[in-house]
Amino acid sequence: MAWTIAVIGAAALPLVGLALAVRTEPAWLRLLVPRSGPTASAAPAPFARIRSRVGASSLGERLATRIAGRAILRRRLDQSGTTWTVRDLAGLELTLAAAGVVAVLVASLSAPPLLALAPFAAALGAKAPELSLARRAHRRLRRMEGQVPELVELLVAATEAGLPPAGAFVRASRALSEPLGDELRTAVRQVGLGVPWRVALDRAVDRTGVAGLRELSRTLSRAQRAGVSTRASLRAVADDFRAERRARAEELARRAPVKMLFPLVLLILPAFLLLTVGPVLLSTIRSLH
Repeated sequence: MAWTIAVIGAAALPLVGLALAVRTEPAWLRLLVPRSGPTASAAPAPFARIRSRVGASSLGERLATRIAGRAILRRRLDQSGTTWTVRDLAGLELTLAAAGVVAVLVASLSAPPLLALAPFAAALGAKAPELSLARRAHRRLRRMEGQVPELVELLVAATEAGLPPAGAFVRASRALSEPLGDELRTAVRQVGLGVPWRVALDRAVDRTGVAGLRELSRTLSRAQRAGVSTRASLRAVADDFRAERRARAEELARRAPVKMLFPLVLLILPAFLLLTVGPVLLSTIRSLH
């Protein structure tokens, strides 16, 4: 019986680990995947050395070439805000896959049937960094999407104060917090190197893929081609974002009663009936007896 429980628990372990990698981003993976920004802490030196050595090996080079051929992974590396390269990601995948196999081999010394889980452990270790990267990129994009209306309001205020568009973007990049502020500050540094501010904004749009930022860039480009003032275009974009946020809030308010219906019917209503109808039924049954 104990052997059966151990085998079932070990078989369920890869599935639990995969779910944790998708839903919660485990703490050990946060230690291995560095954050971006001024408050980011670097990866621990032993992990960084092992990852870089494995990534520089021949097997790591081949895996890095495969990762570089997948456009979605390269895009997620840019969207997640990390300073990693495809070689770093390949090194981490190989390291975690080898660690998973070693852990299964050590566990199989006391329970030999666990040796069959070695392929699952290797697949989980190789897939966990990609899942964590996708989750972080999605969370970062959602935060940046929520900051776009604030950016537009700052641009409107700066242009109304008399600043040119390039100066307005510089002031807005200083006022915004991360992650959108980091992307705008990167664009501002490119402008300081001689890149036109519209080209720098288009590069930020291509790098992040934020829909609101892309719409802002398209509006400014259309305004420039049509000869419309940037101030009027920004005011129109700000009005559109306000209307969109109001419509989204109204939609969420309309969904609230439907979402509250399920806990009301499944949880609150049975408890209410039990407290109100239950005593009456018990008293009726006792009186009949």
